Parts: sequence; structure tokens; C-alpha cells
Amino acid sequence: MSRLAHYRESLGFDRAKHIPFTRLYSIKCSACAALVINSIPAHETGCPNATVECNGCNERIPANHRYCGDCR
Repeated sequence: MSRLAHYRESLGFDRAKHIPFTRLYSIKCSACAALVINSIPAHETGCPNATVECNGCNERIPANHRYCGDCR
């Protein structure tokens, strides 16, 4: 999976884009004012696009859940 696909699909930054002719990415989210802190992209608290790792299997799931459907 490319880095851009990882930002968009796994981490929920649906408006992320690659800056041409550089190794840099613009991190943006359609539901919040996303920002990058110490090279780590972050959503605002309560953003519906935010994801976390499942406590059971480490699969990416919505931030308002602790376990995925398989681990419940």
C-alpha cells in the first residue's frame, strides 16, 4: 500500500495529497481541521473519520469502538 493510500484509507485523511516533486504530503480531512504534530498526523477529538487499532487484533477501526466485529 502506498503512503498516500495509507493516509487516505487507513488513517481517515480523505483529502490528503502528495506534493509534486517532493517527498512531502499535505494532510487534510473533510470532517475536521487535521494537523501534523512532530511528524505524526492527527485528527481533532471526536472526528468521525478518525481510526484506532482494535485492542484484540490491531485492525484499523472507527475511533468510537474498542474492538472490531470479529473480536467482540
